[in-house]
Amino acid sequence: MMLSTKRMEVPMYNIFRIDNVYQGRLKKDEDLYYGLMNEIKNLNIHEGFIAGIGSVTKASIAFYNQKEGTYENTHVNEPMEIVSLKGNISLKDDKPFAHIHITLAKRDFTVIGGHLLPDTPVFAFEYEIFSYAGENANVRKFNEDTKLFLWSF
Repeated sequence: MMLSTKRMEVPMYNIFRIDNVYQGRLKKDEDLYYGLMNEIKNLNIHEGFIAGIGSVTKASIAFYNQKEGTYENTHVNEPMEIVSLKGNISLKDDKPFAHIHITLAKRDFTVIGGHLLPDTPVFAFEYEIFSYAGENANVRKFNEDTKLFLWSF
């Protein structure tokens, strides 16, 4: 029988239980990003998951250019449907931080998406925020390989 000489790697994940699920909606014309961040702060959530559907009157999103190590922002000035919105909540600089991606459908049924940015007014938006139980909050730290703030384990 051959024994492996490989070292066991430390897993790069945490295990959580769902503590609560909050369902809500944002008001018409409220900023989507700041509205969600306010809900997270008001609920005192340090780790969790966000999902939502609805529509926006316009949107600001970003694409991360891996080669340059920078975000490329764009603004789309037209009403769109939110096909999908999802993100995670963790701590960055000891404060709750939401990393949110959004997929949007235009009237001609083309789809665009990226990182959600402020200056994205809501027409209608319903969300679910799942908060996780436990004391093992994921913490974001700068990762030299990617030039991004990633979960550190």
